[in-house]
Amino acid sequence: MEDLGTIALVSLLCGLAGFIDSIAGGGGLISLPAFLLTGLPTHVAAGTNKVAAFLGTSTAVATFARDGRIVWPEALSGMVGALLGSAVGAQLAVWLPEHLFRVLLVCVLPLVAGFLLVRGLPEPSGADLGVARGRAMWHRLSVSAAMGLGIGLYDGLVGPGTGTFLIIASVLLLRLPLVTSSANAKVINFASDVASASVFMWHGSCSYRHAIPAALCAMVGCYLGVRYCLRFGSRGIRAMLCVVLALLFASLVYDLLRTFAVL
Repeated sequence: MEDLGTIALVSLLCGLAGFIDSIAGGGGLISLPAFLLTGLPTHVAAGTNKVAAFLGTSTAVATFARDGRIVWPEALSGMVGALLGSAVGAQLAVWLPEHLFRVLLVCVLPLVAGFLLVRGLPEPSGADLGVARGRAMWHRLSVSAAMGLGIGLYDGLVGPGTGTFLIIASVLLLRLPLVTSSANAKVINFASDVASASVFMWHGSCSYRHAIPAALCAMVGCYLGVRYCLRFGSRGIRAMLCVVLALLFASLVYDLLRTFAVL
């Protein structure tokens, strides 16, 4: 029988992942390697991670919804786009070498991080929000669906940092406040997590004795992460976004070095 201490450590790491993910996305950068360290096969670790993630994300969605921070028309439109994009991305992943897209990301991520550090993500002013709300509903829904489609394509093809990119895109394209962007990103992520977790469970690719305690910790972490968002607002989210982008960049560089047998 596996050491209970190992399961406890993995569960605590998933709690930390849930905390970070509910603020700025990127929790999978912590939780998936944690499951892999237990010795689970890769597909089982991925399935276990998704089951724990969607239960944790449901807590974040419910907490944001109770506080009235979700803009539902844009969130639901983005969710539909993300589901379609993720399906297409998963098919492309079968045909195209993944490392090509990781190379592209390694080139792009420093630019994104530099933009955030030098200019920062602008918090929309009252005038900006007025302009955004004044746009036709079809325009806002179309932009949200296109955003979900493009980032969902990335999610199905590569994956890490999907929530982070959703937050950034929501601020820049929809002119939503950072807290609202984080809330809407969790709705879109929830749909994607449920879909992928269902597939993994259908194929039996989930270790429930790892997933259940990890999910409980992830739910606590997500709840605390949402409270962090609501307490510290935009400044706290910006700081966490920079941390997640740095982790994502390091992870991608490491994967590329392994792919080309440098490590």
